[in-house]
Amino acid sequence: MEITYTVDKVDKLDNILREKLKMSRRVIKECEQDILVNGVHRLRNQLLNIGDVILVSLKEVILEEEKFINKYAKVEEELDILYEDEYLLAVNKPSNMPVHPSCNNYDNTLSNIVAPYLAKQNVFGIHIVTRLDKDTSGVCIFAKHPYIQELFNLKKKDLNIKKEYLCVVKGIIKNQHEIIEQPIKRKENSIILREVNNEGQYAKTEYFVEKLNKKDNFSILKVLLHTGRTHQIRVHMSYIGHPLLGDDLYEKETEKENILKLIQRQALHCNKIKFTHPITGNKICIISNLPQDIKTLIEDKNCIFVAK
Repeated sequence: MEITYTVDKVDKLDNILREKLKMSRRVIKECEQDILVNGVHRLRNQLLNIGDVILVSLKEVILEEEKFINKYAKVEEELDILYEDEYLLAVNKPSNMPVHPSCNNYDNTLSNIVAPYLAKQNVFGIHIVTRLDKDTSGVCIFAKHPYIQELFNLKKKDLNIKKEYLCVVKGIIKNQHEIIEQPIKRKENSIILREVNNEGQYAKTEYFVEKLNKKDNFSILKVLLHTGRTHQIRVHMSYIGHPLLGDDLYEKETEKENILKLIQRQALHCNKIKFTHPITGNKICIISNLPQDIKTLIEDKNCIFVAK
């Protein structure tokens, strides 16, 4: 895996690596012997001129016992790959599967399946760029090096990441379009639950009503995430009185006996992620088709399109 950069301002090599390429000192140290300028190894304190070409061969130093595939069980299952290049892997995550192992689940996770696939490319670390809840399906992105993962945070504004979800919520929503801006905080005395709370972190969710099913009393929404708080869509939709169908965490206690009537999990799917590639600068759009359980709800004969 290589990174190429053409110098546009006279500066020390070390400064360019840290300020222009956003490399941490750890990454620079790991790759130091594989950093060339115009094909020649140069000291990091040397001045470079405009037009000089820096070539970095990225290496990830992981002790044998710390490699992901040695810590957790390998699961040899076929991945539904939506996009892949030298730096990134995007897969379609099914529902009922966590992204990463935890103390309660070491084997049945997406990372357990991704690990042996990446190991064949000599990538032994799992670096998650976009996460999804266990029962949320759709686009999930992994980086093939921690430096690539870090760039998604360090260059967040430049990458212009846009996430689009499709969800089905209880009730008939009257407003065809709404922006919800309510802070979210972890609920007191709970590790999992979140709630709208003035002491929480800023959160912004935008939705558009796509279809309505008055017979079964649900609405189908396109949702755009402008921030990425834990359970954000689930919390915000519950807050406005329209919890996701099948969501057993944020449905009212009095309604939970009917929670799985139409779908066996929360009806939430990440169907599109758009961003500027952190290395190539190309515009990337990754799309995931709807899984059958949500597709069945969408295609119900009682669903009617909302006039735009």
